[in-house]
Amino acid sequence: MHQILDEIDAVLWTAARHSFILPPEQRVPEVKASLKWEFARNLDRIMAACKSPYLMGDQMTVPDIILAHCGSWAKAAGFPIENDAFRAYLKTMRARPAFQALMG
Repeated sequence: MHQILDEIDAVLWTAARHSFILPPEQRVPEVKASLKWEFARNLDRIMAACKSPYLMGDQMTVPDIILAHCGSWAKAAGFPIENDAFRAYLKTMRARPAFQALMG
């Protein structure tokens, strides 16, 4: 969970801060390209270590909920999701009945 919060969530949060949270005079829009690179690199590393359907094995856990949420956030923020394993993972997470009920 800490790795996801540190390497994925924090990168997305920094991009959000420099998009609309910080006062305009404190924003550095140019940082977003670097954050997108960092997001992709970190995501590649996380997905390379994932050898099961879910991050911690065969059962979904809280880190899966956080990572799937970050995937939706990244998409909404315009971060390209080029990792095929992550795209498949998000598809699996979104196909779950609980997710479908939430979105329904």
